[in-house]
Amino acid sequence: MLARSTAIALLLVAAATVDLGCARAHKLETRAPVAPPTIRDLDDFALALNDFTLMADDDPSRPGFREALARYLVRYINERVAADEHQEALTALQFATALYTPGELRRGPDRDPELAAVAHKIYLAAARRGNEQPALFALAVEQQFGDDKTRARAIAQWQEIEDWVLRNAHYADQPLLRHEELQEAMYETAAVFPAPFVVKRLSDLYLARHEAAVRLSDSSSALGMEARRRAEFSSYLLARLYLRADDLPGAIRALGELRSDDVVARRGGELIQEALDAQESAVPLLVLAEQFKPDAEEEANVYAASQLAESWGIVENLARRAVRKFPKDADAHLLYARSLRQSGLIKASIVHFEAAIALREDTFDAWRELAELKQTRLERVSDRSAEQALAMLADLEKFHARAVELWRDRPIRPGMPEANFTVSLVLYNAGKIDKSRALLQKSLAAEPMPETLDLLATIEQKSNHLDRAEQHLQALLGLPFEHQLLRLRWETRARTGLAELALARGDRKESERQLHTALRELNTIIAFPGLSDEIRSARLVERGKLLFRLGDVEQCVADFRQARGLTPNDTAVYAEPMLFIVSHGYYREALEIYKAALANDALRESLKLYFSLWINELALRQGQDVDADALEFVHSFKGDSWPRKLALHAQGKVTFDQLINDADDPGEQAEAYFYEGLRRWRTGNVQGGKEMMQKVISTEMMGFFEYDMARSYLAWDDLPTHERPAASTSSAQRK
Repeated sequence: MLARSTAIALLLVAAATVDLGCARAHKLETRAPVAPPTIRDLDDFALALNDFTLMADDDPSRPGFREALARYLVRYINERVAADEHQEALTALQFATALYTPGELRRGPDRDPELAAVAHKIYLAAARRGNEQPALFALAVEQQFGDDKTRARAIAQWQEIEDWVLRNAHYADQPLLRHEELQEAMYETAAVFPAPFVVKRLSDLYLARHEAAVRLSDSSSALGMEARRRAEFSSYLLARLYLRADDLPGAIRALGELRSDDVVARRGGELIQEALDAQESAVPLLVLAEQFKPDAEEEANVYAASQLAESWGIVENLARRAVRKFPKDADAHLLYARSLRQSGLIKASIVHFEAAIALREDTFDAWRELAELKQTRLERVSDRSAEQALAMLADLEKFHARAVELWRDRPIRPGMPEANFTVSLVLYNAGKIDKSRALLQKSLAAEPMPETLDLLATIEQKSNHLDRAEQHLQALLGLPFEHQLLRLRWETRARTGLAELALARGDRKESERQLHTALRELNTIIAFPGLSDEIRSARLVERGKLLFRLGDVEQCVADFRQARGLTPNDTAVYAEPMLFIVSHGYYREALEIYKAALANDALRESLKLYFSLWINELALRQGQDVDADALEFVHSFKGDSWPRKLALHAQGKVTFDQLINDADDPGEQAEAYFYEGLRRWRTGNVQGGKEMMQKVISTEMMGFFEYDMARSYLAWDDLPTHERPAASTSSAQRK
């Protein structure tokens, strides 16, 4: 199991095909597969969705592509509903509706009984909980995609929800405010799914509330003043609604229905008309889009999620129109790229950023944003394939070389050092240590980064090149840092590493000196005001391990416990402490971490299996009663194929020969050797156990927890059967 385990790839940013060329050579036309894709998992879905987004509206392969995407999502939604994961099912339904542009929705309902059926399941779950917003959204999907009977039922149920919301509204007896909660619920649906039925219902509500506000605006009372404000705001709400639906003529008609001489309404109508009539350039479309594009501060502090969805949906609609109508307009591609990025469509966004740069190179922000996206994509590709990530570096080198030519005085970050480190890390985790080291050294020669020096030191330490490891850690201590927290963070890492090296050389005094210095620095970080829970939690885990090395096991466990309390769903606050405690034979402390992990539904089942294997082995070799929950978890585990084989091996139902023959890669081989080594060593075959541990080391899977434990047991010449203090350099154990 990887020591630096990563989360499952995000739904949309895992696009892993390597098809990007140098920005200067980029062609404006986009490519899309003709045959519908085979979609087996979320990663496949992410790839296909990016390709689908890049298709022209009239591409003949678009319907087949959409069908493949929709069928996968229907299966996925059914699975999530069956597992009572209703929020995940709701999110997937939103992705399904986004397969249709607002224009396609407006041209007429595509009958999709399966999509309507899963929407009905989501409606029933939401209705049972009295949650009107997802219920309305699901009914809108049924109304759009169901057959006549389904659509009629959906409309009737929609009306029932409207009536229920009005009856139970907080301001039910106040004419001006009684529709507030209903409007909010309908608005949240329209923001993500601007189907004609939803747009019409919300438009009618806006107009009715506008008329009521006009009637109440005559008085000089507070109510009259509020009514006038609301009447004036109606034009803005209507414009946003119809622009989200990509219906510019509809927006103009709706504003006309207000019969208002409001300057805002009049000027808004003029801007929309100019955008609709744009023939010479994309400027009118882009000017209109800019009126709705949130800036970074507004995104963080002003907008609700539904407002952001509506605003960026408007921008995407107008930018798409601009790109389709004016394909050689750099600003159109730039705005469309930014809107696609907002939707998480990284590959599609990159294509349009590259198109913008190919049309006009001298836009620094475009280069900077594209560098960020390329780095993001590299990281996601790295999660899937070390070799594909390595192949992407050549393109990135060309990109950054050109960026340096254009912007010598304004470095583009992230740059090649970050890219090289990303690939080095995935090579390290894949056991390709020589390649990782070579790439890190290349990156170090160009620009020393703390991450690069830290990983190089780790590699050299685990390769028993202690002098080289020390050189890298000393260089890390000598780096300049802009911020005190960053400096303390890396100094702590360096000093902890130097302490380990000193202990390996038998210099306990120097080791303790470095540990005490690191402890003071960690205390400063943890006490820093305004620190996020994530950062404080990570530093608490580090301090816990450091305190353990200094002999304070009680405070170590307290820090681990506090870290879990701050970020209970973070894998690292369980995995790193568990590795550390189990390795040193502290059964009671390990059992506490294990029980907390087992009770957390947010943690992966495979992670819980590894923990169960560790805690069971530790109990057996220490003569403890095997924990019933851990034993049951191993015996009942039905997860992924390889972890399942490890569980069967632990039960004696799969032999080592069978296990090693089924190992498909060095990581699985390392795990097979390790768990067989534990069994042999524990049952008295010490030499056989050590031979297995040596085989773990020979895989060079340095990023695996099993590698670290095997290395410790071999260095100690001992598989702890009692608690072993961390600072011990002999085989003595605490009875």
